[in-house]
Amino acid sequence: MKLLLTLLLMAVLIALAPYGSASAGLSEGRAAYARGDYSTAISEFTALAEAGNAYAQRMLGAMYRQGQGVAKNAEHALYWTQKAVKQGDGGAQFNLANMYETGDLVAKNFPLAAKLYQLAARADIPLAQYRLGVFFLEGLGGTRDRVRAFVWFSRAAVNERAGGLAAHAAKARDKIGQRLSETEKARGAQLLQRMLAQSAGVSRKPAKQSTGTGFIVSADGYILTNNHVVAGCKEVHIKPLVVPVVATDAKRDLALLKVGANFKRFATFRDGAIRKGESVVVAGFPLHGVLASDLKITTGTVSGLAGPGNNATLLQLSAPIQKGNSGGPLLDLSGHVIGVVVSKLDALKMARATGDIPQNVNFAIKGDVAHAFLAEHDVAVVTAQSTADLPPADVAERAQLYTALIECWK
Repeated sequence: MKLLLTLLLMAVLIALAPYGSASAGLSEGRAAYARGDYSTAISEFTALAEAGNAYAQRMLGAMYRQGQGVAKNAEHALYWTQKAVKQGDGGAQFNLANMYETGDLVAKNFPLAAKLYQLAARADIPLAQYRLGVFFLEGLGGTRDRVRAFVWFSRAAVNERAGGLAAHAAKARDKIGQRLSETEKARGAQLLQRMLAQSAGVSRKPAKQSTGTGFIVSADGYILTNNHVVAGCKEVHIKPLVVPVVATDAKRDLALLKVGANFKRFATFRDGAIRKGESVVVAGFPLHGVLASDLKITTGTVSGLAGPGNNATLLQLSAPIQKGNSGGPLLDLSGHVIGVVVSKLDALKMARATGDIPQNVNFAIKGDVAHAFLAEHDVAVVTAQSTADLPPADVAERAQLYTALIECWK
């Protein structure tokens, strides 16, 4: 009974442990929680959870479950915990499994608890590994298998984050090991080797693989970029935050991110037609890591009102762009968005096909196409007519207030 109570206490406190990738933006909430300032922690975590941060969602679920800084609320606890579970957060998977095992807030459901413990155990959470060993040993999830129990106790016993739990896991492992046949031991060794190999692949920390550009399009903190900038990313970083991707459209090559709320500086879209020959400004972060890290500006003109193959969703422009400009704003001289930079013509491919190297043939998704994409996802943007030309330097200063570097981590 004493061990069970200890484990249940750890189930509550595990919400504080920084499993998974908590961004630097959570530091205030975590610090407030650690010093017992739960009202501040609730405020910080709520804003981030609503923006899609799984760690904050897990914390909110645990705090509503325990009544820390708020009145206990089963509905809110379950809602936020499940939101984090859907994002693959191992700590939340453990917390929900514990709810189904103990019948706290939900009806007891051992098979579902076992499935959730399995997910959390594979995310390398020691207590989930220990509980899964107990489930297999006692057949709580519907399957009694002492070999698998031996394997999961072994995993928990050697997990460097297990702390005092490691001794309990090692004791359970050794007790089962004394009763295993040689055949069962061989099977257990194979299972353990396979799990460790899979864990090594899954637990590899993501690293920055590529960069692009995005820009804030509303006071609600929505950021527009290209789909290809964020496609396949395990995490999307806009420092210091890890931000959620809330919508994508591969066909139009657009994606929508969320960084928070209450922004005073964001882009204005142009209300009016675009003409060939208009001067334009491109803002972005090309060749990040090679060039200086500040926002880069290039200028040019609208060369055509369609893209390759008469693609009417694109504009052709002469302003130079490089790798990393993708997703950045294309602006007119009033500083209004008329497009989203998307690509440049492959000069080498064209040279092989035509014998000539094209110069400054680049493309942007038209502003009205981007506007329609945003409207489909209930993002209200500000529009204005372009009536006065500003110096490109002034356009650049405005763009700097709402244009962001986007990092794709895999």
